[in-house]
Amino acid sequence: MATPYDIHYQILPSEEQTSARVFGFGFISAVGVRGPQKLINRWLKCFMTPQGSDPFSPAYGTGFTDLIGSNIQSSADIVDVVSLAIQDCNEQIRSFETTNLTPTEERLASATILQILEDGGDGFQIWIGITNAAGLQTPVLLPSTSTRS
Repeated sequence: MATPYDIHYQILPSEEQTSARVFGFGFISAVGVRGPQKLINRWLKCFMTPQGSDPFSPAYGTGFTDLIGSNIQSSADIVDVVSLAIQDCNEQIRSFETTNLTPTEERLASATILQILEDGGDGFQIWIGITNAAGLQTPVLLPSTSTRS
C-alpha cells in the first residue's frame, strides 16, 4: 500500500526547467505534488501495480495488468475486468486514507469508467473519472491498455 513516505512529483515543462535532471532533491526541475494530482498519482500507482508484486504488502495492487497483452476482444469483458480492478483499487485507497490523515482534495470520493474506446486493432483507450472528496472530477487516460498481442 502507499505509505506516507511515497514521493509524488511531476516534471516541469521544459521552458520552466533550470537543469536537465528528471528528479532529485534540491533541484527545481521537479515539483512536489499536492491536491487532486497527488490523489491521481496514488490511485494510478495502486491500479497499475500487479497484485502480489509487493513483498511487504502482497494484497496491494489490482488484477488490471493481467489484461495487458491478453486476447480479450469483447468490450463487455473489458468493462467487467476494469470495473473489478477499479473497485479493488478504490477499497485499498480508502483503507489507506482511514489510517492516514489526508486533505479533502487528496481524498478519494469515487473512481469510475468514463469511456472505453476501441483503439484501432491494437486494444482499447480506457478513460477513468477520479473524483476527490471536494467534488472535483478529473478524467484520466490509462496508459498501456493494448489487449492484443
